[in-house]
Amino acid sequence: MKKLDIKLMHPVEQINMVIGRIYQKGMTTTSGGNISIRDNNGDIWITPSAVDKGSLTPNDIVCIKNDGSIVGLHKPSSEYPFHKAIYAARPDINAIIHAHPPGLVAFSITRQVPNTNITPHFRFVCGKVGYAPYGCPGSDELGEKIANQFIGTDYQAVIMENHGVVLGGSNMLDAYQ
Repeated sequence: MKKLDIKLMHPVEQINMVIGRIYQKGMTTTSGGNISIRDNNGDIWITPSAVDKGSLTPNDIVCIKNDGSIVGLHKPSSEYPFHKAIYAARPDINAIIHAHPPGLVAFSITRQVPNTNITPHFRFVCGKVGYAPYGCPGSDELGEKIANQFIGTDYQAVIMENHGVVLGGSNMLDAYQ
């Protein structure tokens, strides 16, 4: 089997592939979760709002241009404000995944961060995990709270109080892993 070269894939193909994996593994629902990629032009490619995550195609992915104009068949995810805030806070992050894996949702409800020091493997894969206080979904306030956890840290993951998790990476496969 050939190794996947993410650099050769268009952002819509990357997003479609990874959201499919997230949905199939039960880490989000048909209406939940969203993912994005910031390209070299500063444009943000993102999953759409109100479209079943289990049936997305590359044609459903939306592009928010650097000038704020929107290209696509649908509205961008309502969680776009936190994607934008994270990209502004961390130039090294070019891909973001927001999902609702049941185990991490349980941590978010109990206001705890999982201990990634249990094994060297967990510590290596997950690193340190931040925790963002509750904010209304889709709000600029929530975006600021999440982005603040990424600022000045090496966090690649942030638990969102009573919500789920946000992961950042240098590219989509880095964020997914």
